[in-house]
Amino acid sequence: MRHQIKRVFTAAAAAAAIGIVGTTPAFADNDYDNYWFGCNYDSSNTFKFRLYYNSNLGGDYRNIGYAVYDFDSVANGTSHGPLTYCGFKSAGSGQHVKNNAASARNTHSTYTGVLYYNSGYKGAADYVWGTVNQLDATYNQNASFQWINL
Repeated sequence: MRHQIKRVFTAAAAAAAIGIVGTTPAFADNDYDNYWFGCNYDSSNTFKFRLYYNSNLGGDYRNIGYAVYDFDSVANGTSHGPLTYCGFKSAGSGQHVKNNAASARNTHSTYTGVLYYNSGYKGAADYVWGTVNQLDATYNQNASFQWINL
């Protein structure tokens, strides 16, 4: 009897461990929002950071509301895929956001948007507060994004 109880507890502990290991990271929900809601038009968009395909806020754009660990691997609900430009303008329409941004705009009143050269919030970075007509450190070499409070 003691061995049966021990096996039940061991099985329950193993199931709990699998459940913990198998859970989706918290940022995946934010990835989903970035993926599906990043193209809402200005009047209905609550995302405060926008990347543009061309310099001087030109070409197509992509809104970002949450940190993105890797622009080429964003949860979309069923798998992971790249963020792409929205398709509202001609230049850059449908192109991958990763390594294709030339300018940016941040309208957040509290946080600075940081665009990184490498995935995982690493490497050279552009700190965007307001409008940047031409990115410097990450011009067409951008791989991740996060908010910071300076």
